[in-house]
Amino acid sequence: MFGFYMLGLREGEGTPIQQEFVLRETVLCGMPFTRLTQKNLTLRMPKELQSVKPIHVTTDADKCIGKVKVNPQMEFSKSENQTLYYCIQKNAEVSRLRTESLNRLDRSLTSSYYKFLKNKPDAKIVEIGGYVGNLMSRLIRDTGVKTYVVLEPVPSFYKKLTDRIQREALAVTPYNFGLGKKETELTIGIQGDGTSLKKSKGSDKGKETLKIVKVVDFFVQLGIGCHRLDLLTINCEGCEFDVIEMLTSTSLVENIDYIQFQPHNSVFNDAGTYLCLYCRLRRFLSRTHEVAYEYPHIWETWKRKGIS
Repeated sequence: MFGFYMLGLREGEGTPIQQEFVLRETVLCGMPFTRLTQKNLTLRMPKELQSVKPIHVTTDADKCIGKVKVNPQMEFSKSENQTLYYCIQKNAEVSRLRTESLNRLDRSLTSSYYKFLKNKPDAKIVEIGGYVGNLMSRLIRDTGVKTYVVLEPVPSFYKKLTDRIQREALAVTPYNFGLGKKETELTIGIQGDGTSLKKSKGSDKGKETLKIVKVVDFFVQLGIGCHRLDLLTINCEGCEFDVIEMLTSTSLVENIDYIQFQPHNSVFNDAGTYLCLYCRLRRFLSRTHEVAYEYPHIWETWKRKGIS
């Protein structure tokens, strides 16, 4: 299958593949690891982030940044590389696994799973990729959460999102930017709920310009370095790989109780690239979190280790 051929190996050669991954400790599928230093953690924020308020009203970002530490060891150990091999082997038939997941998917689970947050009056949720607010409305209904932050970078979607917030009188803080490894501005084709930063081709619906800010900068501004976030939910057509990698490159990930995301294979032209990114993401998360529920390649949630 594609995952093995992109590594220059033949399918079925289990032991050689495993040995290859064990030897390649610093590079996974040709992709370098993110390397941050403490100097990368700064309060010199772009203007888009200067208006972001900490989700705990008594907390200032400048008081929390000192508690955020970079992860000095992003490279995988030999045992992690071995587990990575099994992930690629297990998920080689992505299309079949996606179809099976869709056939058994409980479509209400992305919000109903978190009904237990109703018992936590100070629960806090951050959503990345709010689109027009469908999941937002359901999560607020099912959890009763009073602090909800949502990001939507596409201006036309953001307008529909904020209209819905006003129409339904929701206690939500929206921001009109997206997250990535670096600060940038992109012009992309609009393709409905499939609009992705990973796709630059145009569409009949025209193009729009999006602002992207750094993942770590945003969460520092939110004050996550000082306090826990109950749920981070991500559905951003491919940006989930950058967001989770950057969070796991710092101690910020240790302050997030639940991470729910939808992995998107359709935004990559190379299926093998998606498979490597997907298995790498799972290895990063497994250091601090464990699977709570999963529908492979459709939706999954990871909970922080130690949560009952």
